[in-house]
Amino acid sequence: MKSPTVSKHEFPMRLGLKGRTLFLRTLAADDLGQMIAFAGALPEDDLLFLERDITQPAEVEAWIKDTLEGRLVTLVAWEDESVVGYATFSRASARWMRHVAELRVVVAQSVRGIGIGRFLLELAFEMVLDLGVTKVIARMTPEQTAALKLFQRLGFAEEAVLRDHALDANGVARDLLVLSFQPRKHQEQTCESCGVPVLEALVLDGLRLCSNCYESRYSELGGG
Repeated sequence: MKSPTVSKHEFPMRLGLKGRTLFLRTLAADDLGQMIAFAGALPEDDLLFLERDITQPAEVEAWIKDTLEGRLVTLVAWEDESVVGYATFSRASARWMRHVAELRVVVAQSVRGIGIGRFLLELAFEMVLDLGVTKVIARMTPEQTAALKLFQRLGFAEEAVLRDHALDANGVARDLLVLSFQPRKHQEQTCESCGVPVLEALVLDGLRLCSNCYESRYSELGGG
């Protein structure tokens, strides 16, 4: 089963966040070296919950292959020639879990606090809704406080704690948190421009917008 396309969005997408210019686009075949460099600079806690060891070339090659063949969607944020973050999601492959999608967002320490994590999460969530899923999950360690606060502010709630579920680089067992969001149990926000449901609207020029309308409006105002 192929993941949804991103045709409603035009990539590369240019963003201005707190005086910095970033570009978003989908993961491409020639991104191997930059993705490995990005992973190598991440704190150990950010790598623990990932299914792939993205510091290893073979794992990143498999990730790129899965993205290009439509088994998942990966959006990558760039500043100049460096990867500074990404969001990825996939729908569960088991038939009895086809209503569930898992979402991951990781950003570099150099861009934390400027809003790119929230933008990536919101953009990915809009695309997840196109799948018709009724539950979205995310996994992280308790020590990933920045990511945890980001997801919680947007309505994700702790569903489970898997004790001693992840081993760090030193072989020490760490807990793993499972957060979830069920759209039907939340009052959906909608974009004031196009009306699509969003996880949390992005405010620009007094309007509450989805990421697509935010980007378009930002360009109209001279930011693009």
